[in-house]
Amino acid sequence: MSALHGVLVTYRRPRHLANHLDALAGQSRTLDSLVVVDNDPGQSARAVLAAHPLPGVSTDYLASGENLGPAGGIAAGMRHVLRTADDDDWIALFDDDDPPRTPELIGTLEEFGVRLRANDSGVGAVGLCGGRFDTARGRIVRVDDHELAGPVLSCGVAGNQLPMYSVHAVRSVGVFDEDLFFGFEELEYGLRMLRHGFRIYAHGGLWHREREHHGRLNLELRPDRRLGGLSWRRYYSLRNLIYILRGCGENRTALWLAAIGLAKPLVNLPRRPLLALQTLRLNSRAVRDAYRGRMGRTIEPVPKP
Repeated sequence: MSALHGVLVTYRRPRHLANHLDALAGQSRTLDSLVVVDNDPGQSARAVLAAHPLPGVSTDYLASGENLGPAGGIAAGMRHVLRTADDDDWIALFDDDDPPRTPELIGTLEEFGVRLRANDSGVGAVGLCGGRFDTARGRIVRVDDHELAGPVLSCGVAGNQLPMYSVHAVRSVGVFDEDLFFGFEELEYGLRMLRHGFRIYAHGGLWHREREHHGRLNLELRPDRRLGGLSWRRYYSLRNLIYILRGCGENRTALWLAAIGLAKPLVNLPRRPLLALQTLRLNSRAVRDAYRGRMGRTIEPVPKP
């Protein structure tokens, strides 16, 4: 029987980490192992892990020594798992502030992956919810509600949607790209898996249930021309998406996305001049860094309180 190894990256969120560990302890499917990657140089997660043990789970604490972001933390955790895991095993990724919502989720997703892989050795990953990537527009496209039944082919699984990766696929494709630091690291990894011939499936039934629970059925999403708040997250999202598109050979789409990133604050300049100028400065830096290959942690993130 294949084993299920967990990787949980955390950064200065002890309360969230404690809640997540308690949720994992309450799952009907117990993990075989868990590595907690602490991105806080002060190692604040060590005490939390000691206070919230997982009975029957082989648990390791991995101090990164610095803030590697989700991408770097996941890469470190994956490498740790690969040292002892078998090719038939699975690696599940967990987001510290978003634990499994119901106690059967991990077991259901693992069974889903095992069942699919029994008929298709090219299954590289499964997850709760997925998405599709429109390379012509540089956007993740929403899957229609009526398609959410059975396995749904996807371009990737977001970190808070319980992605489970085949160890064989991870060994073939490599670990997460540490240079991304934060933002679209799951998309880059999914696209890389697809280029290597692996397939990624979301669980359509669970996906539909999650949309219903969160009131997200029958939505029509449209791009917003207005400016959002100024955020370090927007810098990394724009930089990384341009970087990913160029890496896939989608240079025209990358250029279009860069143009949109610069044009949007200019359009909003008459209405909100200060925010528009600040956004233009931040987006300009993101575009410049993406084209120069200046990656990694280039702007210090401000964690949620």
